[in-house]
Amino acid sequence: MAEHLTSPSAKLAAVRKQMAREGLDGFLVTRADRFQGEEVRAEDEYLAWLTGFTGSAGVALILADKAVVASDSRYTVQLTRQVETSLYDTIDTGQLSLKDWMAAVSAEQDVNIGFDSWAVTKAGLEGLPAHLGKAEIHWHPVSAHPVAAVWTDRPVSQQTDIFAVDEGYTGLKAEQKLSQAAQTLQQNGLDLQFISAPDVMMWLTNLRGRDLQFTPVHLCFGILTAQKELIFITDNGHLEKQGYKTVHWADLEAYLHGLSGQRIGCDPASLPVAVQDSLSQAGLELVFRPDPLVAQKARKTPAELDGFRQAHLLDGLALSRFFYWLETEADRTTLGEAELGRKLTAFRAATDGYICDSFSTIAGWRDHGAIVHYRAEDGQDYTVSGSGVLLLDSGAHYSCGSTDITRTVFLAEAGQSPDPEIVRKASFVLAAHCQLAGTVFPAGTNGVQLDAICRAPLWVERLNFGHGTGHGVGHILNVHEGPISISKRGEVALQAGHILSNEPGYYEEGRFGIRHETLVHVTEGRDGYLGFETLTCFPFDRQLIDPACLSAPHIDWLNSYHRSVYDRLAPHLEPEIADWLAGKCAPL
Repeated sequence: MAEHLTSPSAKLAAVRKQMAREGLDGFLVTRADRFQGEEVRAEDEYLAWLTGFTGSAGVALILADKAVVASDSRYTVQLTRQVETSLYDTIDTGQLSLKDWMAAVSAEQDVNIGFDSWAVTKAGLEGLPAHLGKAEIHWHPVSAHPVAAVWTDRPVSQQTDIFAVDEGYTGLKAEQKLSQAAQTLQQNGLDLQFISAPDVMMWLTNLRGRDLQFTPVHLCFGILTAQKELIFITDNGHLEKQGYKTVHWADLEAYLHGLSGQRIGCDPASLPVAVQDSLSQAGLELVFRPDPLVAQKARKTPAELDGFRQAHLLDGLALSRFFYWLETEADRTTLGEAELGRKLTAFRAATDGYICDSFSTIAGWRDHGAIVHYRAEDGQDYTVSGSGVLLLDSGAHYSCGSTDITRTVFLAEAGQSPDPEIVRKASFVLAAHCQLAGTVFPAGTNGVQLDAICRAPLWVERLNFGHGTGHGVGHILNVHEGPISISKRGEVALQAGHILSNEPGYYEEGRFGIRHETLVHVTEGRDGYLGFETLTCFPFDRQLIDPACLSAPHIDWLNSYHRSVYDRLAPHLEPEIADWLAGKCAPL
C-alpha cells in the first residue's frame, strides 16, 4: 500500500523524486486548475497539499535544490505563516516577481521544467520566464502531474446536480443569448467558439451547478456553433436532461477531429495549452481573441440588476439580525472566529432563496484582521473576547443575486472606547470609500484612474493598501469576475451595467486591519458621464468614524447612505432590531 505523506518535507522530497523519474529539472505547481477560477475542487488543491499555502492565487516552482512559493500582496502575511520557510522561499510578487527570483538562481546549463498543460493557459505559457539564472528554460507539458503521482489519498469529486436561474432574474432566455452569440460568430467569420470559462457556459444557458462550495457553477467547457448549437464538454449526465448535447472529456480529441478545417475562436487568457494542442492536431484553424461573451456577461441586464438589489436587501436583513445577536446575546468569551463565521452563515441560510456563501467568511479579530484573506480554523483561531476591532468580510449567493460585504466593527467590554489612532485610520479608509462612491466620471474612464481617485484621501495621510480597490462581481457566478477591476491593472473602461466592489483598506501587521466594502453598480448620468449606485445595504460602524477626517461631501454621502439603509431594512425587521438599526444609522 502506498504511503500517505503528511509532512511538508516528505511531500517535497517525493515530488522531487517523481520529477527526476520524468527527466525534469523543475516543476511549476499552480493554484489554478483547468478552469482558471479562484476556487478549485479539493482534488485539484495541488499547491495547498504540497506547500500548505491555501490562498486563492499563487504558484510554486520546485527545483532540485531549492523551491519558492509566490503570491500577491493579499497573502504576504499568510505565506509566512503557512509555508515552511526552511523548505521554500516565499515572495510577494508585488515586490519581487517570480521571473526576478528565477533570474537570481545560480544556473548555467539549459534546464527542463515541467508544467501541467491543463492548468496553464496559452497566455500563461507565453508569460513564463525564459531563463533560470543564465540557463535557458525548456518548458515541457506533462501528461502525469508529479504531485498527483505522490498524493495517494487525493480526494475524488462526485457528480453534482444542475439547476436553473429564474428567467425573471436573468432578463434573457438562453435561446436569445445563444442566438446573439451565434450571430456574433457569423459576423466575425467564425464557425465555432471554444468556451473555456465555466461561468460563461452557465451564463449562456441560465444554468448553475454545485461543483464548488462557494461558486454555483458546473465545471465544464463548451463549443458554440454558428448554427446556435451549444455542446457541453463534461462527464455530468444532468446536462443531457436539460436538452444539451454533451461530449465526455475522454472523447474530446476524437470529437474535435470531426470538426477539422473549421475556424474556431479561442480566448488565450483561459484556453489550456492541452486544449490548444488538441485543437491544432485536429486540424482546426485557431483564431485567438478575447471571448466577447466575457465582456457581455459583465454588463448586467436590468433584471439582473434588480436581482442584485433584492439580494442585498435580503443580505442586509440577515446581517442586521446577526450583528444584533453578536452585540446583545452572544457569549463572546467562548466565541471563536471560525464559529463566528458559521453563525453568520446560519443567519443567511435562514433566508428564503439562499444558495451558498459566495466565499469562505473572513473573520479577523484584532491582528488577524491584518491578514487580508485570513482563514480561521477551529483550535487555531482567536476567541472574540474583550475589546478590539473585528474585520468581517463575507457574502452569499441567493436565487436572485450575489453579495460581498466587509464591515470593520469595534467590539468592547462595557465602557471601553476604541484606540483613537485606529479610529483615525479607519476614518480615512472610509473617506476613501466615500470618495469613490460619490465619484462622477466620463465614459472611457478605466479602473486604473478610479483606483487613484479612491486612494487619494489615504495618500494625503501617507497611508495605502496593497490589494486592488475593486473587482467585478458575477450574477450568481464568480464573486470575482473579469474583465473589469478598479486597480493598478484595471485597464478596461467601466460601462453602465458593470457591478464592482468598492473596498479600500489599511493594515498594520501584528495590530489590526481595516476594510470598508460595498458593491456598486455603474450608472449612466448626464452628458456622457457615469456614476455609482451603492447596492450593499448595511451601515458602517459609527464607533470607528471621526467626522473630522471626512469632508463635507463625504459626510453628506454617508448620512444619505445610512438613511437609505434604514428606510429599506427597518420595515422588514423585528421592532427591537429596527430600533437597534436606527442607532447605527443615526446621522453624523
